[in-house]
Amino acid sequence: FCHFVRSAARYTKTTIALTEVNPLTKAEIKFSETHRKVPIAVFDDGSIVVESAAIVDELLRRSPPSEDFASESARTWAAWATHELAPMVYPNLTKTYGECRRALSYADGAFGPMDALLIKHVGALGMSLAHGKIKRKYGIEDERAALFEKLATWEARIGDRPFRGGDAPDLADVAVHGVLGA
Repeated sequence: FCHFVRSAARYTKTTIALTEVNPLTKAEIKFSETHRKVPIAVFDDGSIVVESAAIVDELLRRSPPSEDFASESARTWAAWATHELAPMVYPNLTKTYGECRRALSYADGAFGPMDALLIKHVGALGMSLAHGKIKRKYGIEDERAALFEKLATWEARIGDRPFRGGDAPDLADVAVHGVLGA
């Protein structure tokens, strides 16, 4: 979900400062007493916005794109990306303990050596244990097939156009880019 926000910020040409959050301690977001999940956006005026969809809406309010960009259809497909496509990505990143460790390899460059070691090993264990729970929650038998099915739905929606939005990307394209960039 953080990648959806990053993708929207890039599209709207909004400069954002990114802070990697240690998934084990969440020390970087202790300032937020009520919301303990990422993403959390703190804007220049001091306003705090939580949840990716709300943050993206705020980015669009502050840097309005064309009307077509955030049309009702684009919002419907952006919601599809976050509610249907995104849940298929996680089980594909966490199929084995090794895949979980690779997914957490960003920690090497984001945290000190001891924190990175803990994130990659303890985090990978937690991710691999959650793998089955996520599959059951979404009724996934074969995670690869489930992801490919969603991607086929997206490709059918795009058709021969370069983007779902036509010649230019719309909010749905930005959402899918964010989901697949995770």
